[in-house]
Amino acid sequence: MALLSDLTTNTVDAGYRSARTPGPARAGRKLLLCSVFVLAGLVLGTSARQTHDNAPAARTAREQLIDQVRFSNAATDGLQQQFTATRTGLETARAESLSVDSALAASRTEDDRLSILAGVSQVHGPGLRVIVDDATGAGHSSTASGRIRDTDLQRLLNGLWAAGAEAVSVNGQRLTALTAVRTAGDAILVAYRPLSPPYEVLAIGSPTDLEVEFVDGPGGRWFHSLSERYGIKFNVATAQDVSLPGSSAVTLRVAQDETP
Repeated sequence: MALLSDLTTNTVDAGYRSARTPGPARAGRKLLLCSVFVLAGLVLGTSARQTHDNAPAARTAREQLIDQVRFSNAATDGLQQQFTATRTGLETARAESLSVDSALAASRTEDDRLSILAGVSQVHGPGLRVIVDDATGAGHSSTASGRIRDTDLQRLLNGLWAAGAEAVSVNGQRLTALTAVRTAGDAILVAYRPLSPPYEVLAIGSPTDLEVEFVDGPGGRWFHSLSERYGIKFNVATAQDVSLPGSSAVTLRVAQDETP
């Protein structure tokens, strides 16, 4: 029991205790540890003091950045609205321009069509070439049986129109709705210009249809009878491309302002 009591009371051997770090070394270590703590405290205190002192400047800088961001966002929104308005205006202007261009193109197309129908514009295309001439040995008088009269030429031209001709000319004179074919002495006047035989009549249209309709029509049959009875020369041939000049005798008679 004495041994047990001694073991529980004296847990560390006296020799071991005497071998531990001497008192002065332990005091130095404690002093060093205290110095470290003091230095850490000074550093933390200085940092906290600087943070506290710099807090107003940081808040000011932060507020300035926030204001700059808000200003930039407002400017961006304004530019976006301006861009949207500009794009809308551009699209509207483009649509109006396309509408004007379409109307102008349609107007030009209609103007070209009317110019062709009126005989003002030069035209070319497939059609017929009809050549008629006085009979061989026919007298110089307009009443001679072998001469072509103005009424004969009128029948020929009207026959071509009835056969579907789109444009007609006689010896280079373009016919219009107001072109007159008359006799003046021994000459035939077309658009008030004297012409002499042979008469070359050009007509634009579908060559095959135009030839069939004209030859079998009143104009063709009339000249067939003149050829058989009086020897008047009459020749009809299709042509892949004939050119007709524009009429120089067209005068503007009526105009209408269509400006909205």
